[in-house]
Amino acid sequence: MSSLPHTSPRLVVGVGSLLLTVLATYVAASAPGFPGRVWTWPYTFLVRLRRDLPRGDRVTLAWVAVALWSVGVTALHFGGLRYRIYTQYPWWDLLTHSMGGLGVAAVLAMSYRRPGDAARSPWWLIPGVLAIGAGFEVYEFVFKTFWYGWTFEFYVVDTVIDLCINTSGAVVVAVALSWYQNEAETNARASDAGDGPSGGEFPE
Repeated sequence: MSSLPHTSPRLVVGVGSLLLTVLATYVAASAPGFPGRVWTWPYTFLVRLRRDLPRGDRVTLAWVAVALWSVGVTALHFGGLRYRIYTQYPWWDLLTHSMGGLGVAAVLAMSYRRPGDAARSPWWLIPGVLAIGAGFEVYEFVFKTFWYGWTFEFYVVDTVIDLCINTSGAVVVAVALSWYQNEAETNARASDAGDGPSGGEFPE
């Protein structure tokens, strides 16, 4: 009886992804702005939706945009599987991973939005999304079979690229939020100084 590929040198990918999940989680939890108690995210997410959707303002529009983005990523992923686009066009995998990382970061940012967010650093989103991506690689290693025919070298390269592309989406969100917060802070200072009306604040 042949042994499962999990006991081959490709085990390094699974174990490495697990260790990276733990390390990235620690870094995210230690980063400024980390909201804490992320294991309560489903409850926090639902409470946020219930409060934000009826508002009918920019916050509601942001949630709608995140929802449409998520639907798009899901359609691209399952469409790629159904029509074997992943095997025909290697860049399709990069597209879905980058969009997925951006979407996860956006959902986390919206879920943990709080009063005074102008002072909260968004950079914890980067290691946070990396931890989620690495955890998903562990899931694929344990429960999926698509990698059984891959060589060790190919599996390592594919995993590293996936994680980098995933995290790049979170970088985009973190940079955008940081810029937005800086603009809001600048406008608030100008308003306090009487130089003009405030603007750029993300309404709570």
